[in-house]
Amino acid sequence: MNFSLHRHHRPGDAQGRAVRVGLALVVLALLGGCGQRAPTSPPSPPAAATGADAAASVRVAPPPAAAASAPERVGPAPEQPRIEPAAACLARSGAKAAAALAVQRWIDRNGIVHYSDRPPPADARELRTLSLAAPPQVTVEASGHDVNLPDQLQQRAVADALAVARAMHDSLGVAMPQGMTLRIVFVRSATAYVQLVGVPELAASAGSYATATRTIHVRMQDDDELNFAVLRHEIVHAIVHEAVGNLPVAFNEGLAEYFGRYRAVGMGGQIDLGRERARLLADAPGGDGGEALVDLLAPAGEDFYLVGGTSAVPREARYRRAFALVAMLMGSAPGRATLTGLLAAQVAQPCAPVASERWLDEHHPGGLAALARDWAAFMRSPPTEVRTY
Repeated sequence: MNFSLHRHHRPGDAQGRAVRVGLALVVLALLGGCGQRAPTSPPSPPAAATGADAAASVRVAPPPAAAASAPERVGPAPEQPRIEPAAACLARSGAKAAAALAVQRWIDRNGIVHYSDRPPPADARELRTLSLAAPPQVTVEASGHDVNLPDQLQQRAVADALAVARAMHDSLGVAMPQGMTLRIVFVRSATAYVQLVGVPELAASAGSYATATRTIHVRMQDDDELNFAVLRHEIVHAIVHEAVGNLPVAFNEGLAEYFGRYRAVGMGGQIDLGRERARLLADAPGGDGGEALVDLLAPAGEDFYLVGGTSAVPREARYRRAFALVAMLMGSAPGRATLTGLLAAQVAQPCAPVASERWLDEHHPGGLAALARDWAAFMRSPPTEVRTY
């Protein structure tokens, strides 16, 4: 079946963007068997993003590894948050963004089916009017506080957000955020960064996500790939905030570390576990893993991010262990079912973190002890596979 799409809106027109998204949905839904795909519109032009409020819940990442080791580091370094429960509930910023859209379907004199927001010609036949909800795409509002923005920032940020959201939806049932706005501010100056984030102790961090203002701050580095690695990590936090809620910190950071390593490839993407193998081996827990898993899951809020504290495990090792826990669960159908169930439980009570130790002991096959053994074994013999989503 052939089809054509006609548009008369200007590229920057908001209604035009909604129409193009609607046309894509119509074509995919009604002509899925034709093997053709409607084009999607580019994101909106950048707008200046506001600085983070001092009262925001902030997640912050220390500086990444040196440039010489950049090819080995796919995800950003750890973060430290300040959490206010009222700001950590489901954002659902795009919940009211859907708009009614009327699309005309008709057949022309040559027998070709058309879908368009424009009126059909006088000789059109079998005219139908289709109505559907057409939420806008992810919108990027980006600014450089004291630097120029990275090349292709909007395109890459939108592509990463949509790709990661799709992967999380398809594998874990996480609701696809509709109409989500990514407010991104790139900053070079440590002083300006601290002023925007509102936490003087975090001047050396690499990136942050403030839930109250839904703003991502990224410390600008000379390597754009490192900038985008930090950005992907923070985008995962934004998606979790939009669709899941105030997830326990070990799983929040584990998901950000795991899906933050997602690299778009063709129509999908990949996560290369082999890049982390040496570091996972170095941080593997001893014994049956039970005590180490409790140590990972027990901290709440800021405790997870303390450089010192009562835990004998360094902060960056906690991040790698959280990554390994999510990566291990994502590697099997029972593991994904456990993670899917935990996320669903969090969605049901978005403001208060799920008691993950108790929940896992009650719902994971074999309980918390079996999970700890599998997690420890995973870290002692990390896979080298490349997972495709």
